[in-house]
Amino acid sequence: MKKKTFKTIILFLFGITTHFMSQAQSKTVKGRITDEKGAPVQGATIQAKGGTAGTSSSETGVFSLVIPVAADSLEITRIGYVDQAVAITGETLEIHLMSNASKLDEVVVIGYGTARKSDLTGPVTTVNTENMLKRTTATAMDALQGAVPGVQVVSSGGPGSSPTVRIRGVGSFNNEAPLYVVDGAFFNDIGFLNADDIADMSILKDASGAAIYGVRAANGVVLITTKKGRLNMKPQVTYNGYVGWQVPSHVVKMANGTQFTDYALKRETGPDSSGILESVRLYGGSGLSPATNTDWYRAVLRKSALMTNHGINIQGGGDRVTYAVGFNYTYQNGIMKAKNDFTRYNGRVQLEVRTFPWLKVGLTSIFNNATTFNPNNGVWLSAYQALPIIPVYDSVNNPNAFPVKFSKGGNAVSQAYYNFSRYKQFQFLPTIYAEAAFWKNKITFRSQLAQTYFSGLGQYYNPAVFPGPGSPAPNSVHSHLTSNQDRTINYIFDNTLTYKDTKGAHHWNILLGQSARSERYRFMSVGADDVPAEEEFWYVKYYKKSDNFYDETGSYNTAQSYFGRVSYDYNNKYLLTGTIRYDGSSKYQTKWGTFPSVGLGWVISKEGFMKNQRVFDLLKLRGTWGKLGNDGVNANAGYAQVYTGNGNAAIFGSTANVNGTYVPGYTVNNFFANLGWEVVEEWDGGIDFEALNKRLNGSVDYYNRKTNGAALSRPFAFGAPSIYGNWANMTNSGLEIVLNWRDKIGEVGYAIGGNVSTTKNNVTFIGASLDNIATGYPEWTAEFPTRIRVGQPINYFYGYVVEGIYQTQAEVNNDPVAVNYNKNVSGNAQIQPGFFKFKDLNGNGILDPADRTNIGSYLPKINYGLSIALDYKKVDFSIVIAGVSGNKILNLNRGRFVKAQASPNLDADFIEHLWTGEGSTNSYPSALALAQPWNKQPSSFFTEDGAYVRIQNIQLGYTFKLSKIRSDLRVFATADRPVTFTKYHGFTPEVAGGFDAQVSPMSATYTFGVKATF
Repeated sequence: MKKKTFKTIILFLFGITTHFMSQAQSKTVKGRITDEKGAPVQGATIQAKGGTAGTSSSETGVFSLVIPVAADSLEITRIGYVDQAVAITGETLEIHLMSNASKLDEVVVIGYGTARKSDLTGPVTTVNTENMLKRTTATAMDALQGAVPGVQVVSSGGPGSSPTVRIRGVGSFNNEAPLYVVDGAFFNDIGFLNADDIADMSILKDASGAAIYGVRAANGVVLITTKKGRLNMKPQVTYNGYVGWQVPSHVVKMANGTQFTDYALKRETGPDSSGILESVRLYGGSGLSPATNTDWYRAVLRKSALMTNHGINIQGGGDRVTYAVGFNYTYQNGIMKAKNDFTRYNGRVQLEVRTFPWLKVGLTSIFNNATTFNPNNGVWLSAYQALPIIPVYDSVNNPNAFPVKFSKGGNAVSQAYYNFSRYKQFQFLPTIYAEAAFWKNKITFRSQLAQTYFSGLGQYYNPAVFPGPGSPAPNSVHSHLTSNQDRTINYIFDNTLTYKDTKGAHHWNILLGQSARSERYRFMSVGADDVPAEEEFWYVKYYKKSDNFYDETGSYNTAQSYFGRVSYDYNNKYLLTGTIRYDGSSKYQTKWGTFPSVGLGWVISKEGFMKNQRVFDLLKLRGTWGKLGNDGVNANAGYAQVYTGNGNAAIFGSTANVNGTYVPGYTVNNFFANLGWEVVEEWDGGIDFEALNKRLNGSVDYYNRKTNGAALSRPFAFGAPSIYGNWANMTNSGLEIVLNWRDKIGEVGYAIGGNVSTTKNNVTFIGASLDNIATGYPEWTAEFPTRIRVGQPINYFYGYVVEGIYQTQAEVNNDPVAVNYNKNVSGNAQIQPGFFKFKDLNGNGILDPADRTNIGSYLPKINYGLSIALDYKKVDFSIVIAGVSGNKILNLNRGRFVKAQASPNLDADFIEHLWTGEGSTNSYPSALALAQPWNKQPSSFFTEDGAYVRIQNIQLGYTFKLSKIRSDLRVFATADRPVTFTKYHGFTPEVAGGFDAQVSPMSATYTFGVKATF
């Protein structure tokens, strides 16, 4: 017994000694594994070099491993990433893996589902949301300028305003905006959405990809999925915020008092001379030299305006429940010295519960509460044309002005000061869904109900104001309040059944679906006069009702759709996608339309003859064709009109001495347009590739997009009014190219990406009996018209071509056009040196309407973008450049002198380059010429080159590790739109419709921010 006890003690002591010896010969290494974007990598295998024991990284990328003391490096492996050997330099390591997965193996969001990019037959573009968030913009779509080929984004510049977005040109006269689908709900605009809430964004550009969404998708689709939690994910809290300043950029320098006076006197008109004398008399100076010199843009512009954004996101999940909660605050002040700003509060809740292994139910809700104080955009025009020889304030010569002693006339500062325009909006966007999986997850049924509730209240108050001069007439000055309320309630109920299976080399995915849509809109407006200035009294009921006291309108549309899609591939090599949608809309007499599409793909790199080549890692050829209906038009227009008035009356029984009897008459016109579907038919051919060990990837696409039966109003013969109907056809075609290169040089990672796209718009039909349709900017359709004509782009600028400037009297005398014109006029009105020389297109020696032609289109022919990113250890840097070319802008600011008797002010560049004698310029007329009718005609002089190259964004960041395992803190500095290169003589070359009449100036934004993850 004693011997046995002694033996046991010896074995125990040996075991203890062995344990401590082994511990003395081993060590523990901890660390965290992230990808090149800084996101945690889960499931990576970690083991000591040459060893067998290992571990895996958690969902946060964290690992802990006991290894021998002698081990000096770790081996890290993970499918989709480059294998990496890491030297052990301490007890805690930060390891970054580089992706080795093909870009075409990414899972992307498509209509009613997801797919591998390598299986797609259409040109679906996935947006890098991380790069998008580097832009400091109030709306998400503003951040995509220059980032996506075939997508033009034109920013508007106002606080909180949404940009104009066009996908592959303009295919409709009614609505050019794409459809936005956010977590299954349909929207025309996503200004309510915080960009930091977006997890995935895909853009469906062609008819084949968009066909699954039917009639709302004719202008393309932007698919957005908001952030969600993951199963068994520890709570993760992310704060992302910045504070910055907007600085007016590319500010137009206007002529000063001396320049304007010299120019106005050279016009040699009575109104101009009397204006100079009036300024000297009222505000000082001597002779014809006014003492006043007002910079009106400086008077209405802030030097800087605050912009800030703060957001918190919480994500996590357990065994059966995932959740995500977000809150965001955005504030953007306007650059006008007035009450103009934008404030938005966002809330988002996402919850998903796996009630059974085969069933999950979920809820996503977005709340948005925003207030916008809109500036009086007419101020920008007034500041351009306001005379510098008039002061801002004038209490001496305008004593009766109230409540502020502004100077008389078109005072831009007073227009800004007296404007009150506030719009409050609230949006509630709940979506509930249930998804059940059967037969080993091969069959999935999903049912989803999405609602949009929108409520807006606009209040517009004009105080009792007398601008002067003189004294106000009794009871002539009144305040006015207008209150508008609008409400939108939309429902979309979708049911889909998906069957996905594989048998050998055959893979298929079959989707069947049904969708019902209800859209209800109501608008009401009331107004009253003599309302007190205090907001607490702003209730129309208690005051004098205005002449247009009440207005109410609305609409109610419903739609029903059935759709199906089949996706098939053989051995991941030969691809087929077919979609059909049967849409019904309440807008038309012909309620139903059928819209098919088909796509084919061939992964060439998987063929046997490609095995030995070393250039392409992946090469895919694809092509699509499809049709889409568009119900984004007015409802059917069938009506009868009764016309009365003198034109329909007659006088009977009149003689030389006796007046006859006036008999009123009327004319009844019955018109009925059987409005039908606008139908978009498009085909697309493209190539996707990855090459040079997956460092280079890109795509090339050519598309042709035709709209048949485009709806618009067109005139008819014999005095009939314009009728709205399917009168026109048009095409958009172009080429899209994307190239991206990504690599490392030592510890420096870099990425270079570029894209370019072309667009050609062409109207192909407007009716057999119509040569053209006259259009134009309101107020300017006579002076600067636009046209819709077969063979030309939509709404092109229409006028005379300026060949140059007459330099000598001999040149005038030798030109038949000038000689014929001068026969009918005299004095300064006659063509003389310094006048425009117009091109006589038909060669008849007379300038007549037949000499007018296409003088430019507002649609860019080319859009492009370039991005460069660098990272070194904890430092990252990026720059984004964007630009357009091939478009024209009609500068109506400069064109204001066409209507004026006495000239308004002009920009300094204009006046400094006026013709002053032979050889001085062949581009600008003389001051005298600008006062004469010959030069006040629509011409190419006013349509300027709208091309620009802009540095969209520059960002420099540094990432701190707050703890060795889980917390990161990234600080960054950003310059957004710091530099724009353009020849355009205006505040901004971004003019959505091509008419620069009172476009808001753009700003450069400089911010400092923090992103922290815990």
